[in-house]
Amino acid sequence: MPEAASYILYEHPLNEQIRAYLRLENLFNIQQELQSIDSVASHIAALHNLWEILDCLDRGDLKAELLKELEQQKNHFKQLEASPYIDDVKLKRFLEQLQQLYLWVANYQGKFGATLRQDRFIDLIKHRIRIPGASCSFDLPELHQFLQQPVNYRQQKFTEWFEHFDGLNKCLKVLLRLYRENGQFVDGETNNGAYQHNFDKKQNPHLIRVKMPIATSVYPEISGSKYCFTIRFIQPGEQEQKVLSDDTKFQVAIC
Repeated sequence: MPEAASYILYEHPLNEQIRAYLRLENLFNIQQELQSIDSVASHIAALHNLWEILDCLDRGDLKAELLKELEQQKNHFKQLEASPYIDDVKLKRFLEQLQQLYLWVANYQGKFGATLRQDRFIDLIKHRIRIPGASCSFDLPELHQFLQQPVNYRQQKFTEWFEHFDGLNKCLKVLLRLYRENGQFVDGETNNGAYQHNFDKKQNPHLIRVKMPIATSVYPEISGSKYCFTIRFIQPGEQEQKVLSDDTKFQVAIC
């Protein structure tokens, strides 16, 4: 079994594009876990989560943003081909992967998830499954019938539905990994309860990551933009939250 983490990791996006990426990454991870469980309750939750994914994909022009970002990454890594310190085989393999992802996005017809939205069963449950408790047999008898099928059948259907996002899921994993690997954790400490950092004009940060010991009783409140970011620490309480004025140590990475 993997060793349990000794810290809590918080991530804060610095632009709307990364905000969308992180939300989708989270929803995709939840979807894959829920649909793999042999449980009616988990599969009801997976259907709810599936519509959250579709709603998230309905906002903005994610396709154009991904094509632009993938093209930039391809150009960046192509420039490394002449470097004597680069593993040519690994670089070539990664460039091929980027090209495959680029083609998947470019050849995708319409908005992501558009075809899945036209699935009769998915469309049927759209309006009622969001009503509290509306997964009862008298609300959605077809859903009830689906949930009584063997677990292998249900999981196969979820696999088919999730295939509509396969290339997108891989794109997000690759891009977010590149962003995260671009930042190294360093020690930080608040001053009079706050930590502030101004970015250099040449920087183009996407993401702030903060590590805290898992046993800590506080959590970070992060606010930021492409110019700077600020971190404060909050002590939760039963009645109200408390903003700490004491200095707090942590680790932070700018990606």
